[in-house]
Amino acid sequence: MNENVARHTQLAILAVGLLSFTGILVETSLNVTYYTLTKQLGVSLSVLQWLTSGYLLMVTIVMSTTAYLIQRFAAQRLFQFAVAASLVGTTLCAIAPSFPILLLGRLCQAVATGIATPLMFYLIMALIPHRQLGQYMGLASMIISLAPALGPTYGGWLTALWSWRLIFVMIIPVVLVVFWLGQKFIHLPAKSQQRRFDWPGLLFLAVALVSLSEGVESTGTLGWYTLTTWAWATIFIAAVVLLVNHARRTESPLLNFKVLADPAVAMWAIVFFCLQFANIGLSFLLPQFTQNVLQSSALTAGLMLLPGSILGGLMSPVAGSVYDKIGPRWPLLVSNGAILLSCLLLWGFTGLLTGTIITLLYMFFRFGFNFGFGNTMSDASTRVSGPLKGDLSSIFNTLQQYAGSIGTSVLAAILAANERLMPDKKAAITQGSQQSFFLIAMLGLIGIVLTILITKYRKARR
Repeated sequence: MNENVARHTQLAILAVGLLSFTGILVETSLNVTYYTLTKQLGVSLSVLQWLTSGYLLMVTIVMSTTAYLIQRFAAQRLFQFAVAASLVGTTLCAIAPSFPILLLGRLCQAVATGIATPLMFYLIMALIPHRQLGQYMGLASMIISLAPALGPTYGGWLTALWSWRLIFVMIIPVVLVVFWLGQKFIHLPAKSQQRRFDWPGLLFLAVALVSLSEGVESTGTLGWYTLTTWAWATIFIAAVVLLVNHARRTESPLLNFKVLADPAVAMWAIVFFCLQFANIGLSFLLPQFTQNVLQSSALTAGLMLLPGSILGGLMSPVAGSVYDKIGPRWPLLVSNGAILLSCLLLWGFTGLLTGTIITLLYMFFRFGFNFGFGNTMSDASTRVSGPLKGDLSSIFNTLQQYAGSIGTSVLAAILAANERLMPDKKAAITQGSQQSFFLIAMLGLIGIVLTILITKYRKARR
């Protein structure tokens, strides 16, 4: 890090970043415990996946409020509340005797992550000089993208060592250290401007997100042509229409969609969404495939993802530095190209996959993801100024979390649909995984197309 950035600023960012890291680490740690939890808690995978998708859904809803919260409250007060929510949620999860209590604890943890993650990015955008923005955004991306990849290894190791409960127990001392750091070094006051909180907007957004997630799950477990599926689809469409109409009329919308008026920002938002859908979706899918098809243990399933985790984490600051020097085009083309190719290979050779092949292809995938993820938000942030940066951070972080939630729900629904239609679970998981690999590959293709369009748009504007 450059010495021009004060040490207390670096430690403030570190404190919030570590709180975000712990939340996301636990999120993906549970992916390798589902095989165990379905037996211990007596629930199906389609229900159990709400520990991830429900968590991310709550994170999304909380993140949608951060544009208001950042202006209304000082950074340290928001940080204190996030730490309290994290400690309550982690404790509930560690002692949970049943699925509902475990889910309640996860939702409390989601509140903490939903505040900490956008607060970290806001501190960076508010305190870091423009010439170092890419570097610090890359480091922030490394923190939040390393966690989901390390999670399966962490969760698999602790589950094999003793119990899945240890995943939560080990987090508590880390959160306490983070609290001490934040109390000492976070000093960013609230914005002077005040605006009313958009309660109707929050209600419409929450209903839209929940109904879409429920509809996706219903499609997988019940099928397309059922009353339940169509009911959720109707609720989703109605909520979206109400949300859009409300946002047009109110002076202080929950999410300020005006930042998406610039076509380049809007297209970067889509690329950002696709990248996170692919990232969280694949980190959910591969442990299910390795445990159910390859009959691997939770620890082995986690270890398969570890080399890719390390490579991806190392690539984030490098990608940020490359962006600072040459701009977004080539980093994003390389990023989405790697995602496209790696997932096409997973799709083409699904029936021949081994632990070694999965490890190598996941390394290629993580290289691609981390080479582009932080740079999308970095470039989008250069196209807005002043108070709109907080709105941009809120929208992008909301998209990031919901992409993970809906990505998990969609891939879980694909697996559930195949299990419903095929009596052999191993064959169903194999076919469902193959379909999912192809879907993720197409997201990489979308990213390539949009990156090219953004480049042409920017040249035309010049």
